[in-house]
Amino acid sequence: MDISRSEYQAALEHIVQIALDRNDNVHNLPVVQQNPNYQEEETLLTSKPLPEFGQPLEKTISQVFQTVLNGAPNMNGPRYFGWVMGGTTPASIVGDFLTSIYDLNMAFHQPKDTNAFTIEQLALDMVLDLGHIPRETYPVKLLTPGATASNLVGLLLGRQWVAKKRFNIDIAEEGFCGKTIKVIGGSAHSSVIKAVAVAGIGRGNYVDVSLNERGSKWDLKKLEKILKEQKDGDSEASIVSVGCGEVNTGGSTDDIDKIRLLCTKYDAWLHIDATYGLCARAMPSHAAYAVHIELADSMASDAHKWLNVPYDCGLFYSKHMDMSLEMFAAAKASYLQFGKTIIPQPMDIGIETARRFKALPLYMSLLTYGARGYQELFESNCKFAASLGEWIDLHPDFELLSPVYLHTLLFRVSAKQWTHPGGNEEFIDAVKKTGKAHVSSTMWNGKPAIRGSVNNWRTRLDRDLSIVQQALEEAIRSRMPLKNDFN
Repeated sequence: MDISRSEYQAALEHIVQIALDRNDNVHNLPVVQQNPNYQEEETLLTSKPLPEFGQPLEKTISQVFQTVLNGAPNMNGPRYFGWVMGGTTPASIVGDFLTSIYDLNMAFHQPKDTNAFTIEQLALDMVLDLGHIPRETYPVKLLTPGATASNLVGLLLGRQWVAKKRFNIDIAEEGFCGKTIKVIGGSAHSSVIKAVAVAGIGRGNYVDVSLNERGSKWDLKKLEKILKEQKDGDSEASIVSVGCGEVNTGGSTDDIDKIRLLCTKYDAWLHIDATYGLCARAMPSHAAYAVHIELADSMASDAHKWLNVPYDCGLFYSKHMDMSLEMFAAAKASYLQFGKTIIPQPMDIGIETARRFKALPLYMSLLTYGARGYQELFESNCKFAASLGEWIDLHPDFELLSPVYLHTLLFRVSAKQWTHPGGNEEFIDAVKKTGKAHVSSTMWNGKPAIRGSVNNWRTRLDRDLSIVQQALEEAIRSRMPLKNDFN
């Protein structure tokens, strides 16, 4: 596995050139290139055996580009609006490369050897600074693989807390002991529902109290009725999960302060999925969107979305260090015992043991661009989304289904040649075929719809708005209008 300096240098220089060329031209690259022969190629690729003997690194690089990267979607480009895809800032790319070069294991904190985990804590504090939340609000701070894992950790801690508070049961040691924990929410993201299942709470114990599909309005009387009945009894308790970033509209739950009061009154844990909320608070124009999120017992978010750092980088915060230690620190191998440190051991406050130094790309990006740079990024994305939303709302062939709250658009193609069953997906494919933009499908009020989320630092109003409009127009024109449309 040894390699000569010249071969290693040649490989790295090749990659650096690719990085520079991509940085210069990423806005001109096709956003997506659909492969009509994907099934045959997938079958061929998965049938390849492990080679008996290796090959030169340069040949491997060429092979990877030939089979994977040449036709890969331009997900970190300026017009990839599918799902919630952030870009990657130059500083974070450099940080990610350095992370691999040094390959530090963030399972443990040994400050005499390295301050890497101190840097992770600092990066997480800087994100709180960005969201104007005092650092001391959340003593538990941790990077995870993503918001799904962060939501899971929040539910695990909430499960532990409510069981001890209500029933004097230590679930981490004793299990549920016949008690039921419910999760009450409103139009929760699928990652929360997945976490409910993984935590052993059971999807059937998720209760939705939202009054609209955005999840912004809750039936607070119903919420209080459930919590009161639970506290009056001796068999159930609840975690309340609030969303601050509904996936289709970017909507946020109102009345978080009132929900907090109910949680306190009836001994419920408040968890907030603040995927968009932390970033919204950085903008004076949008800070009201995420008011009171600092009232949560635990909070989840992502850095690999709007903070524009590489995958995978989830954020988790909690006010309850004791619950984290009870949940994660009790059992460990003898060789993983360390002396006391000011900062807790990473493996003692989260699910993972071994993990990479994913804080470095985030830390370098925060240092390089600062609060003002990120505020400008968020505001620019919101302005782009609002401008595109205005254009869609005025267009005769589209229907804007929701106001544009932050950086997320929800709309439907209304031209008759696309309104047949399956037309929504076919239109999205037509947009992709232009190579100019990417949007994704969703459901809204029981009907197919289209959503786009603008999260990339490269997205420019003066350059990309007209290109996206062209892509949508071309997609409309790719199918001739029905004959009765001319009447």
